[in-house]
Amino acid sequence: MGLLACAASPSLVNSFLLVSTTKPTPALNVDTAQVLAAVRAAQHVQRVPKSLYSGLASPDLAGPQRYFDCIGVNNPAGADLFGNCAYGDPNGKKLMVIYGDSHSSMWAAALEDIAIRTGWKLKVFEFGGCPVPDLDFYSYQTNAPFTACKLYHKTAVAAIRALHPRLVLVTSISDQEVGKNVYPTSAQWQQGLIETLSSLLQPGQEMAVIGDIPEWSSNDATCLAAHLDDVQTCSVPMSVGRAANNKAEKGAAARVGALYVDTEPWICGARCEPIIHNILVYYNNYHISDTYAQYLSGALQEALAPLLKKG
Repeated sequence: MGLLACAASPSLVNSFLLVSTTKPTPALNVDTAQVLAAVRAAQHVQRVPKSLYSGLASPDLAGPQRYFDCIGVNNPAGADLFGNCAYGDPNGKKLMVIYGDSHSSMWAAALEDIAIRTGWKLKVFEFGGCPVPDLDFYSYQTNAPFTACKLYHKTAVAAIRALHPRLVLVTSISDQEVGKNVYPTSAQWQQGLIETLSSLLQPGQEMAVIGDIPEWSSNDATCLAAHLDDVQTCSVPMSVGRAANNKAEKGAAARVGALYVDTEPWICGARCEPIIHNILVYYNNYHISDTYAQYLSGALQEALAPLLKKG
């Protein structure tokens, strides 16, 4: 059984039996300074390490793995995950929730380890292709207004508020069409995120925005497999890899008093790199790999430390 065993369905689903994979508490092996040093070193990597050759054919998708306390939930939008399972510490007394598009599950791979280390439970709300700003998005898959995304926004916010988590984290890709080939302005993106954050925030609660990751077309295994002896062909200057609306998201976080976590330095120095610390950074163009997400768990924990302590 894997993540799909805990996946939410569009209607009321049957309650799950308690399921948990027993693994030792993850060690906090890599801190922020070490990650930044690895990013600097990656600027000079020229060859794909032979240890990564097999991974080029099947990069690892990031997501949480050790679930328990699964329950039936009403999930009318058909979201991929709707808080129906818990992760982290089964004995944890504090609850954190991450809410977003597929990036929420991606970062949950790191948050799961953080929750285990720090005594928290974690719940995940994810709907692929549906960023968190309160905007009317357009579906590139159906070439029509993404009405299910709007429903997800409404129902997920209500479900998260009902859980009364001590810590809410939001994350998503920072650009998405609102019409065919029409993108929101940075101001619209910022205001939409402010509205989402404001609707989630409750008294006594901590909140953070995990910024979008750098994105470029040659960041994944496809480029690396074609350039085994020239990794830097698959890297780009930071100005090219920088996500579209991170500045707007940082501004939105500041407006509501939320912490903003800048993920860019964990991937980019002068250039944004597809291999760091002998790890494939990307699963595909839009998501980091499971191995790299877990590698970043120490840095993410340090970034969230002020909120974890308050919680």
